[in-house]
Amino acid sequence: AADASAPQMARARINTMLDFRVRKAIQLMKANVCERISFDDVARSVGLSRPHFFALFKEQTNLTPNVYWNTLRMEEAVRQLQWSQEPLISVACNLGFTTQGNFSRFFRDHVGVPPTLYREAARATV
Repeated sequence: AADASAPQMARARINTMLDFRVRKAIQLMKANVCERISFDDVARSVGLSRPHFFALFKEQTNLTPNVYWNTLRMEEAVRQLQWSQEPLISVACNLGFTTQGNFSRFFRDHVGVPPTLYREAARATV
């Protein structure tokens, strides 16, 4: 049990070391993972210009806000494909994609397999 909580504790320590504006931006992104977001709006909500926000986020996390956002979306897509019965088009729309084709391409590019195959494999192992 101690091993299971170690990564969470390490993540908590890292998160407390992040600039408060980056932490707030991450919270906003996580809270709105199933919405379309504007990085201009995120930057404004944390009191920064878009260029300053992008620079600070990259400096603090070694990721651009776009890469971080796409990672959150793929984590949520994986979760929904594993555990929900929603049709693929619903999962795509839930994550802000305008078409199932765009979602499938994006998923395949980031995960390595099409979402339908991922779902079948995930369900076969549950």
